[in-house]
Amino acid sequence: MPAQPSRRIALLALAASGLAHWALLGRERPRDAAARPARALRVGRLPAQETAQQTAQQTAQQTAQVVPEATAAPPRPRPARTPRASAPPPAAEPPDLPPLRLAGPATWRYRLRQNGRDGTALLDWQPQPDGRYRLTLTREVGERALPAWQSLGRLGGAGLAPERFAQQQGGRDRQAVNFDTESRRLSFSASPLQLELPDGAQDRLSWWLQLAALVQAAPESGLPGGRWRLWVAGLRGELREWVFEAVAADEADDARLLHLRRQPLGAWDPGIDLWLDPARGHWPVRLRQGDPEGRGYEILAADVNS
Repeated sequence: MPAQPSRRIALLALAASGLAHWALLGRERPRDAAARPARALRVGRLPAQETAQQTAQQTAQQTAQVVPEATAAPPRPRPARTPRASAPPPAAEPPDLPPLRLAGPATWRYRLRQNGRDGTALLDWQPQPDGRYRLTLTREVGERALPAWQSLGRLGGAGLAPERFAQQQGGRDRQAVNFDTESRRLSFSASPLQLELPDGAQDRLSWWLQLAALVQAAPESGLPGGRWRLWVAGLRGELREWVFEAVAADEADDARLLHLRRQPLGAWDPGIDLWLDPARGHWPVRLRQGDPEGRGYEILAADVNS
């Protein structure tokens, strides 16, 4: 039976080959099992790394929430509306002036010429014993009443100190300027602006008498070339420094009167001329603004000849 040993040898060889293959597979599986998690961890985050990153993010968020509260400055209040004046208030204060030298309440009647039409004007001056004053100008052209002007305020060492100027229609204030001397502010009913109040500032009516007070305080300046300065506020937020200069009398002037002319404020300035009477405490007896035959007016004291 020669074939049997050979068959046994073949079976033994086959069994040995199977055992060897099984052993080889047993060795490779642990490596594959270890390799697969390793590949998965390469694309993901390690648990320790995720925890550290989450902790860092939470710490950064807490720091961002805490640091501004500890270091941020308190909110700054919004500043009030800054006034815009055509020029800054004067640095130097005007000289102290005595109160106007008036015997008492007075009413002055004027002839009015406005826009080529004749009318009348009435200037009513009412100083009070407590130092307050009321100054009112009313005007009529034909049978039509024009808006009245009224200035209310106090008298002091620097002359007139207006507190309120109003343009009135039908006995009611339609537009007004308020002079707050405590806060040194100017406010306007026709404008949201608030301006710094310069020393000695006047309204569109009080400047007539304030200029008279300035001339009374320095009558020697009434020679041609003499100058006086004062700040005047308008109804719509204007605040300008007016400079008046004494001019030489011409043939049409009354030699007894002092003629003052405002320096031009600009190319379209209609111009203002004022005549004061030294014999009457430099009271304004004539005033002309622009062209009374066109867009302007002139008032002349009833007992003064033009």
